[in-house]
Amino acid sequence: MLPVFLVCAAITTALVVGNLLSKAGAEPQSFGTDDRGFIDTAARCEKPLSAVAVGRTEQSLVAICVDANGHYLYRGVRLKDNSVLNVPGAVMTGARYVARNADFTYAFSAKELMIIKGWGWVARKEPMVAYMEPRPQAGG
Repeated sequence: MLPVFLVCAAITTALVVGNLLSKAGAEPQSFGTDDRGFIDTAARCEKPLSAVAVGRTEQSLVAICVDANGHYLYRGVRLKDNSVLNVPGAVMTGARYVARNADFTYAFSAKELMIIKGWGWVARKEPMVAYMEPRPQAGG
C-alpha cells in the first residue's frame, strides 16, 4: 500500500510542478501606470489630454484620452510588435468606448477589447487582465 501511495504522490508532485513551470513563462509582462496611462508607452495621454480609461489585455494596451472639449482619443499598442494606433473621434456607447479606423472598429470596455472588421466580423476578442479609470490629480 505504501509503494502505491508514494507513486501517486510522485506523479501528483510532477504534474503540479510541470503545470507551475509551464505557467511561469506565460505571465503577462507588467507595465507601470499612472493617471495618464501606461508609462513609457504610446498607450498614454499626454498633456493637455487626460485619461478616462486604461486597460490591458494579454495582447494589447489601451488608453482612452479626453480633451478639454470632451472629445475622446483611442490610443492603443499591440504588444507583439509594438504597433501603435491613435484614433481620434472615439465615442462612448453604453459602457464601451468605440473607435473606428478604416475597416476596423475597436470596442473597449472594463471587460474586453473587441476588434471588429467590416460590418461585424469579430477579428479578435481580448479579455481585460487589468482596467482602471484614473482620476485627475488635484491641481491638474
